[in-house]
Amino acid sequence: MSKMMIKTLVALAMIAVCVPIAIIGGIPMKILLAAIACMAAWETANLFHKNSYIMAALDFAAIAGIWFVPTTHLAAVIALWLVILFTIELLDENITTDLVAYSFLMTMLTGLAIRCVQFIYADQATAVYVLLYIAFACFGCDTGAYFFGVAFGKHKMIPRVSPNKTWEGSIGGYATGAILSFVFAMFFCKHLPMGLLVSASLILPAVAQIGDLAFSSIKRRFGIKDLGNLFPGHGGILDRVDSIIFCLMVFSGLLIVWGFA
Repeated sequence: MSKMMIKTLVALAMIAVCVPIAIIGGIPMKILLAAIACMAAWETANLFHKNSYIMAALDFAAIAGIWFVPTTHLAAVIALWLVILFTIELLDENITTDLVAYSFLMTMLTGLAIRCVQFIYADQATAVYVLLYIAFACFGCDTGAYFFGVAFGKHKMIPRVSPNKTWEGSIGGYATGAILSFVFAMFFCKHLPMGLLVSASLILPAVAQIGDLAFSSIKRRFGIKDLGNLFPGHGGILDRVDSIIFCLMVFSGLLIVWGFA
């Protein structure tokens, strides 16, 4: 079986699991988010020490804290987590400041993204449509960039970060994500203002590419191809959700700008 076939089948399996749970919402959705948090914590911890259960538990606790605490307590949780991380660095000579920064960044990104999903689910009836809209902007861009890059890619985009990405693929992916998300929104997100949908459809595909490149830069800094190996052809959970983490945070910001908070 070809690598592309394996990658496609794994992607379809993830869709088959995640979409029904997103539709149901409630406790099943919280369980899915907790599972994602666990996997992200494990992958984050593995850059500290392989199979580090204690570090994984600390990373999960940090993600859970960022996810669950009231907004008024969020700064205190973040400050406490920083103190813990720097204490670990001081006590373990094998831990570098780079690793502290990486662990802080990944736990913050994961926790804030999950918090954004929770924000979107404040309206249970429409939440799944909003999540699918963001997914079309994000993964439509990712898929479009791949196929346009293979077909037309000639000019390297940022080779020091991601040697295979091209400007042709980037432009094609952006257009694919923007068009797919906007068309989806016209049918299923009519409850949202047109200005919000137009803005988000234009902004999110670009944000998705920034998220993808940001994670590529992190992996290049640590000299690794993938952050995990849980999903054949896709790497780990953090490799799979890199773009959508950024898109969730930016879309939540747009919702606030349009007065939904």
